[in-house]
Amino acid sequence: MFDKDISLTGKHGDYMRRLVAEFDDKKNKFFRYAYDVYKCAAVIGFLYGRKAEKSTSGEKDYTIFLSQINNIYDDLMFNYRIIMLLDEKHESNFDERLAKAFSYYGDNEKNKSDRELFERYTLGGIEVLYEKLIGNASKQEDYLLNLMNFIQDFNQRYNSEVNGENLIELCRRMSE
Repeated sequence: MFDKDISLTGKHGDYMRRLVAEFDDKKNKFFRYAYDVYKCAAVIGFLYGRKAEKSTSGEKDYTIFLSQINNIYDDLMFNYRIIMLLDEKHESNFDERLAKAFSYYGDNEKNKSDRELFERYTLGGIEVLYEKLIGNASKQEDYLLNLMNFIQDFNQRYNSEVNGENLIELCRRMSE
């Protein structure tokens, strides 16, 4: 897994190109490298409940080379395992989710559907990032407003219930 170049086709290639492009004359951009987008895209897709199929309609493919993937291999494996552990819709049995996360990932036959799921979450995450950050922006202020809105949306979705008391209670439960 994660042992070859990754080719993003169609609109996902186009979206990737835009996510790593400079968006103003001061050379500002949201992501420095495509592998930075790829590294977080599956988690974003999972959190937003967004999966996508490979697209073939677009201008050009975008390739992330294996040498770049190797830089983030541990992060990708961590993300893969987290998604396999948390996605109860994909697999309701906890023991089987554990096996998917830690035992099957090297077995091409046993984890084919899991790898496809991870890829679909990744493509969905790329779509979310593109829509939230790039969207219909045309000038620097638009891009910055999109970024602020995305951060606020993310915070409201995933951090609104986190406070000191909740965190302490969670830590207590984890130590039992």
